[in-house]
Amino acid sequence: MIVNPYKNLIGKVKSSLETKHPEAFEKYILPNSLLLFDRIYKKRSIKRAKDYYLQIEYPLFKTIEIETINRCNGSCSFCPINHNIDPRPFKMMDAELFNSIINQLKDLDYHGSIGLYSNNEPLLDKRLFKFLKTAKESLPNATLYLFTNGSLLTIQKFEELMKYLDWITIDNYNDDLTLIEPVKKVYEYALTKPYQDKVHIYLRKQNEVLLNRSGQAKNRTKKKHKLKSACLYPFEQAVVRPDGKLSLCCNDATGKVTMGDLTKDKLIDIWNNDKYNKVRKTMLKDRSMNCLCKNCDIVTPTVPAGTSFKVKNIINMIKK
Repeated sequence: MIVNPYKNLIGKVKSSLETKHPEAFEKYILPNSLLLFDRIYKKRSIKRAKDYYLQIEYPLFKTIEIETINRCNGSCSFCPINHNIDPRPFKMMDAELFNSIINQLKDLDYHGSIGLYSNNEPLLDKRLFKFLKTAKESLPNATLYLFTNGSLLTIQKFEELMKYLDWITIDNYNDDLTLIEPVKKVYEYALTKPYQDKVHIYLRKQNEVLLNRSGQAKNRTKKKHKLKSACLYPFEQAVVRPDGKLSLCCNDATGKVTMGDLTKDKLIDIWNNDKYNKVRKTMLKDRSMNCLCKNCDIVTPTVPAGTSFKVKNIINMIKK
């Protein structure tokens, strides 16, 4: 139930480099490591993207993130929308819009994954439990999941969440890699319940150096690098902001690129529109042709929601 990514060899090496040689790690070691993986994965990723693109009827997204409130109470240095620097005008999703999205997914007989979060802390929205209930009742064949930093969790809230969620990931942010008090209480409580396999607690550092979030991460050098693999986010993932506009992907934290507007068009029409298709087409040739993608260092494509990016998982994806 508790995952400590710093316990394995790669995690230990990364932690040591971050501590002892932070500038060299951030500017040279991490970017070059990502470039190496990019070259290894290039052929497979382009083939997978091309298989999607050439289908007569383009397949529906595998996962959809619905952000009902665009705020987070975290202060992670790698996040461009932490509560100290968030540039977005405050917005909560209208209940009518949320219900419309769920009804559209129901009409599509949606069987994929649904996360009621994106670049936010979902528990800041007090309507979350009501929204989860609506989604669960309307889409019984979909997988309902959630990511939270756990700081607002209580036993009562946790119990309410688990009535509807197929699984929950709690990113426990603490540079000492110890459980914060709300997460500790939930962990001890969950040990006594039958849904332990549905609860994943990741020990995370607030000040670690991660991927650059489409070039928007504040703790990363604005260093240009040309990746050649194809990112599968535009092929597999839909992200809805609280105002009903769709972002290109989950890494566009500030909503720089808008693919469509659900207050004007249907979800399925946006997913199949010219703007999405243009991004997908250029992804097969040169991802740097997309304005958001040219500075992004995301190499690994999407995987079924909840899959952790361990080395063995990455190797398995390359082999497929």
